[in-house]
Parts: sequence; structure tokens; C-alpha cells
Amino acid sequence: MRILLSGATGFIGRSLLATLSQEDHQIYALVRNKSQTLDSRVEQVYVNDLKNIDVAFDVFINLAGEGIANKPWSKKRKQELFDSRVTLTNSIKNALQYPPKTLISMSAVGFYGKATYATFYEDTTPESGFAHDLCAAWEDAANGFSSQQTRVVIYRLGVVLGKGGALEKMRLPFKLGLGGPIAGGNQWFPWVHIDDVIRAICHAMQDETFDGAYNMVAPQYIEQKNFARSYACSLKRPALLPTPKWLLSMMLGEMSSLLTEGAKIVPQRLEERGFEFKFDNVDDALTNIAQSYS
Repeated sequence: MRILLSGATGFIGRSLLATLSQEDHQIYALVRNKSQTLDSRVEQVYVNDLKNIDVAFDVFINLAGEGIANKPWSKKRKQELFDSRVTLTNSIKNALQYPPKTLISMSAVGFYGKATYATFYEDTTPESGFAHDLCAAWEDAANGFSSQQTRVVIYRLGVVLGKGGALEKMRLPFKLGLGGPIAGGNQWFPWVHIDDVIRAICHAMQDETFDGAYNMVAPQYIEQKNFARSYACSLKRPALLPTPKWLLSMMLGEMSSLLTEGAKIVPQRLEERGFEFKFDNVDDALTNIAQSYS
């Protein structure tokens, strides 16, 4: 397949490239600056150069986006998050000479907004909030590709667990025994192992009946305090230090909602399609990841 990939140097992108590179694909990676870390078989291109590439892509996999939890949500940061997702997706669409046969684009469970105790299926009406507005606009940009020529698949990601990403930021405090429940820990914690994200992307590439939005979360529903306990256990550490909601609100402002609020997200459409998760238990997932460090 001829594959166009944005976000190739990110957490998910690196893992996906490692998988795709094992097969006979022609891969083009969109980059801001030429990367020395990408496989030499991957052709690196700038967005503005797409119009000069006379290639009809079989698949465009859209992973690009600034880390939503990397910095507090100032007005400037919100615009950066929007531009790196929505504006970039629209720019790629306008730059391509030919529409791709398939677009696989990421979104997030933040699409469902602020809803700590609600349960959400793919067709449930979301709540309001910045995360919803951002994800909804990103999905709208992705759906702008939809036509008789282009099939669109959108994955609404939970917290992706793997070597890197969110776990990497939590690893040091948990290793020091400073992890524990956040804001009481009773909020839902939708999660998914990175291996299952990669498997779902590859499945959508091959199965032309896949289309529309899917909740990309494991079918095990846990509260944040259970995740904290399991992660600490995988590192052979206690999880006793609670972090109060007021402290996070003071430190992070509006962005603290990413940690203090979490809805119960059901991967209904994936389960209906018979997708089998390799990791459907958070203890097994975190043990697997801990072993990757040894």
C-alpha cells in the first residue's frame, strides 16, 4: 500500500511505523523538519510539498497533534492544539493532488466532554467543554475527506498505555512511591494498550467495511484509583499518596479536567465488529509494559 502518515515521530506514530515497516508498504511521513530517527525507507515530505507529489495514496493515517496535556490551556495553547489538529488536517486535504482511498484519523474520548459519571457509546450525545469542541472540530475536518472515493475511520482514543506517552510522565513519581488516587479516584479511567491501537489501525486499513467513529478503549471499565493501584503494583511500589482536586485546579487550571473527570466509555462498535483486544485487563497491560523496561 501507498501510505501517508502524519505524526510519524510521535508516541503512536513510532510504534505504528515499526509495524508497517515489516510489510511491503510505500510510506510517506509528513514532517516539519527532516528527522534523523525515521527509517531510511520512509520518504519524508513537508505539507507544502504534497502538491508536488504525483501519488494517489491508498491510506492517509492522521496522528498529528500537539500533546493536549503538555502545557496548561492558555488562549495561545488552545490555538496551538487547534492548529496542530484541525488546521493541519484541512491543509493536508487541500494539498493532496488526489483524495486517499481511506483516511484513518485519531480523535479522543474528550469528544464526550465533561461527564464524570455518564456512560457513552459512539452515538451518545456529548457534553460541552473545550476538549469536546476540539475533538468535534478535528472529526469534522476528517469527515471533510468523506466521499465516494474516500472512506473515513475515526478512533476516539482513551489514555493510550505503552512505553512512552502518558505513562512515561507518571513513571518517576510512581517509582518514588508518590502515586495514588487523583481527586478521590472515583472518576472513570478509559484506557487502551498501544498494541491494540496499532492492531485497530491496521485492521481498518484492510477491512473496507470499517467506517465512521469508534471508541478506541479497552472493554474493562475501571476507576482512576484502580488504575493507580495497578500501575504502582506493576512497578512494585505502593499507591498511597492522594492528590486533591483543588491542588490540580490551582496548578493546571482548566486542563486539570483531564485528570479529575472521566466518563465511562464503551467500545460498542468495535465489539459489534468482532474486534478482539489483545489486552482487556489493565493489570496484564501494565505488567506487559513494565516488562518492556527490563
